[in-house]
Amino acid sequence: MILIHYLCMGIFSGKRFFVYGNGTSGKSAKRAIKKRGGTVTVHYDKDGAFTAPPEREYEFAVISPGIKKDHPVYSYCSSHGIETIGEAELGFMLSDKPIVGVTGTNGKTTVTRLASKMLKCTACGNIGYPITSAIDGKDKVLCCELSSFQLDGAKRITPHVAVITNVAPDHIDYHGSFEAYCRAKCNIAASMTENDYLVLGDDVTVGALSHLDTKARLIRCSADKVVDGAYVYRGNFWFMGERICSLDYLKLKGAHNIKNALCAIAAAILAGADNRDIALALSDTSPEPHRIEYVGTACGKVWIDDSKSTNISSAVAAVECVSGPMCLIVGGRNKGLDFDGLFSAFIERGLHKKIECVIAMGESAKALSESGKKFGVDVVSAKKLSDAVDFAADSTAYTVLLSPACASFDEFNGYEKRGEAFRAAVEAKAGKQ
Repeated sequence: MILIHYLCMGIFSGKRFFVYGNGTSGKSAKRAIKKRGGTVTVHYDKDGAFTAPPEREYEFAVISPGIKKDHPVYSYCSSHGIETIGEAELGFMLSDKPIVGVTGTNGKTTVTRLASKMLKCTACGNIGYPITSAIDGKDKVLCCELSSFQLDGAKRITPHVAVITNVAPDHIDYHGSFEAYCRAKCNIAASMTENDYLVLGDDVTVGALSHLDTKARLIRCSADKVVDGAYVYRGNFWFMGERICSLDYLKLKGAHNIKNALCAIAAAILAGADNRDIALALSDTSPEPHRIEYVGTACGKVWIDDSKSTNISSAVAAVECVSGPMCLIVGGRNKGLDFDGLFSAFIERGLHKKIECVIAMGESAKALSESGKKFGVDVVSAKKLSDAVDFAADSTAYTVLLSPACASFDEFNGYEKRGEAFRAAVEAKAGKQ
């Protein structure tokens, strides 16, 4: 409660913080604290090892997202009586503006981008622009993407409107179990009040909400039935019995993007957007880079970059969107996922009929191949992405889809680099024709 008092007063004078992590969020937290009179020391792992800050009296530590709870910095803070918070929590606590918070396994970036356009406000958080930087802008409301890392264990995330787009297995290597991952996602609503709203996406299952404990009013979304919230009816988007606009306004393609649009519409209306701005945003939002993005043609095939797909459910959604017969490139670094779920989903949804071949690359190639065999799917193994592109070029498929269902960190420093390498390899193939 002492921290909340000082934050409400807007005074950090005489207070010492240390920020652990010198990335974008750490630097932003440092600026926000110094702007409010606090003293800040920045620390980070050196040569992969924990480095304790100088022996001083620190009241608070701002720890960057992605640093696991078993990291020595947490035990250090506990033994020294230092309260730990995340940069996102600091942003929420410093903000005097209502915030729309968006989380989910897939679609959270799309929903954040759509909702921020509908509300004509800044998109921040896990989308790349720290909340502690956005709070000083002129927007009357903020729209914030929140990852499971930012939400895990947070006690002061207090959105006026929260969105959970969907929940499917992801980041098991970080959280330890799917149950712990679900708990982190549900934590977005733990501190909400009776005056707040929690929007639940079409694919949020009852099981995923077993850890949900909130006072917020629940708002539903559905693409195929009328619900108490946002829904599709007779070719139009609706909210609480009011027609918003035609589905034709939505520029983003695919059934998953209709569900994303419903989440954004509900959140934006609850935060004050009008129908005109909603329709304009739907018609003015282009696909995200590396998310089912057309690359070009080469070797008689259409090539699609879905490098942003880093889990099973997003890869399944991509296959649903793309025309076959296709050659599917998967693989990379596994995040603790069971690949049996990938192939079983293909068969359950009939998607295996348009997948002509599967190429598995990188660290997870062996595990993917073993899972494929269980379901009668032959998987070709490739050491790296360039080899996978070569194999795909020699296939008889009409479309080549890169949708890895894995992280990129075995070969690349982020999914963006993986997608860029894929595009460069395809363009090189096209240039040789």
